[in-house]
Amino acid sequence: MTFSPLDVPDQLISSQSTAVPHLPMKIMETSASSIAVPLRGAAVQSSTASGWTAGRAIDGSCSSGTDSCTHTSEMDNPWWRLQLDGVYRVSVIEITNRNVARDRLDGVEIHIGNSLVNNGNDNPRCAIIHDVPDSLTQTVHCWGMEGMYVNFYKPFNTTALTLCEVKVYGGRNPFYQSKSSLVGAAVQSSTYLGWIAGQAIDGSCSPDGKDRCSYTGQMDNPWWRLQLDGVYRVSVIEITNMYSTRKWLDGVEIHIGNSLVNNGNDNPRCAIIHDVPDGLTQTVHCWGMEGVYVNFYKPFNTTYLMLCEVKVYGGRNPFYQSKSSLVWGWVYECDIWLG
Repeated sequence: MTFSPLDVPDQLISSQSTAVPHLPMKIMETSASSIAVPLRGAAVQSSTASGWTAGRAIDGSCSSGTDSCTHTSEMDNPWWRLQLDGVYRVSVIEITNRNVARDRLDGVEIHIGNSLVNNGNDNPRCAIIHDVPDSLTQTVHCWGMEGMYVNFYKPFNTTALTLCEVKVYGGRNPFYQSKSSLVGAAVQSSTYLGWIAGQAIDGSCSPDGKDRCSYTGQMDNPWWRLQLDGVYRVSVIEITNMYSTRKWLDGVEIHIGNSLVNNGNDNPRCAIIHDVPDGLTQTVHCWGMEGVYVNFYKPFNTTYLMLCEVKVYGGRNPFYQSKSSLVWGWVYECDIWLG
């Protein structure tokens, strides 16, 4: 079994008021440079039957007996949720079913994300699982889905949910691991009275004037572009608007990619943003979109684009971190290296 490179977390932690005993973690060697251990977190569930608490599914025991499994009461749409100790990109989940009533696992959905709407069950879905006839433990790949909540959700009426062990593997989202914004160089479609593009990446979140914000001339389809110092997977962008003329941010599109066609404005779109009434700074999630260019593009005629601060967070694409490319089994060094 192959896992993504990981951060090595501490011991598993139960959501119950009593601490889980200190358990030795078995480390599985997956390659010369990576190890795989389950991520830590706290577990809760929609209800509890006869003391079969949520924390039993993360107690380190893969036993399928009654003293090591969770069990909700019979109810509509039961769920179990693991809250990780940070935002992770989840690669693999191992699930151990109970040795009786195995069909209770059939149709269970796994959801991963950062929202607690509907108790986290409305987050993006990784998989729908079923009992595996020839094994109590199965492996599900979630391919780097991002979130701090991992939910097991059974969308049926009058039923129970039972889990004997859940092990989640993955790596931290670099934005939440390091709050340092990425570096780069900024340009814009035009400049009004010295309000240059670079003022939006000068480190100041002040929204109050000429020496702090970027500002294009009045024109059709104005844009602002940040060229990063390499190809990154962009997780989060923080944008600070100006305190006056706030409506100029309405309808601005954020694009991320590696192309300069149409000045980069034809790259894939992450979001369309607007002024936020209750705050000058807002956060946009781009969920790992990849590129060297981050564009703010306003597709309207005879208008301005103004930005007071832009902070981009993410992690390098590992492919561009290595100078070596593999061709027919041989390693060649390129004269030109991106990143």
